[in-house]
Amino acid sequence: MSRNLLLALLLGSALAQAAVDPTQPPASLGPASSADEAPAALVLQAILRGAQGSRAVIDGHTLRVGEARAGLRVLAIHPHSVLIERQGQRELLRLAEPVMKPSR
Repeated sequence: MSRNLLLALLLGSALAQAAVDPTQPPASLGPASSADEAPAALVLQAILRGAQGSRAVIDGHTLRVGEARAGLRVLAIHPHSVLIERQGQRELLRLAEPVMKPSR
């Protein structure tokens, strides 16, 4: 009897390890491979102006026109946007609209 119980426990644990989680989507519907993914969205956090020229803060990195970092290059800095080049494509990053607007 104990032999059958041991065999059932061993077989049960092996089946439990091979079981598929019913709450997960099928593997065919899983996330795409990294090669198929679009580049991550960049966030223009601030545009800084000073005597030394303008700088853009993109995802925590401060860059001037012509500088490159993490696969992107800054082409132009405008009052409310920054033109960048990433993976051979040009993108215009815009500052978010302020939540509070000044009264008139």
